[in-house]
Amino acid sequence: MTGTSGNLSLRLADGRLLVTPSGSFLGHLTSDDLVLLDREGTALDPKQRPTTELPLHLAAYRVRADINCVVHTHPTMCVVWSKTGAMFSRDTVGASETLRACSWTPYFKNGSLELAQVCAEQFAAGVDVVMMERHGLSVVGTSLDDAFFQTDLAEEAARIAYFSRLLETRG
Repeated sequence: MTGTSGNLSLRLADGRLLVTPSGSFLGHLTSDDLVLLDREGTALDPKQRPTTELPLHLAAYRVRADINCVVHTHPTMCVVWSKTGAMFSRDTVGASETLRACSWTPYFKNGSLELAQVCAEQFAAGVDVVMMERHGLSVVGTSLDDAFFQTDLAEEAARIAYFSRLLETRG
């Protein structure tokens, strides 16, 4: 993740959430920096500010009981590809066999209820990887490792699709 770009959340066994704080560089976070929220998304410590993408995280958990993690990032090739108005091709072995269901959504302002709603609709339909136009990627998973694994797979698939298309235009 570049700079303060990106955020994540984990659903705890009791239904509360741990989320990254707003404007934080994830590489420097400690466990004390994480924001603990009640089930409705209210910070238990009112001095802490959760990520501005909290509506997206809350919407994902509302529509999917099977997920325990939401990772939202701005991986370079996924953002580049998102500007084409379509998903990257999934014709490689890794993308076709290991990357779970993906979708593309049109642009909505970051942190907005509209963005949360359009992503939640995709998650409710069984999609785990949502590429948001001119924005980034939101991925849900059963664990942090699972969600990051899917994020990495999506970025690699986008990179391969980009360079494949570039080579096709040169041929």
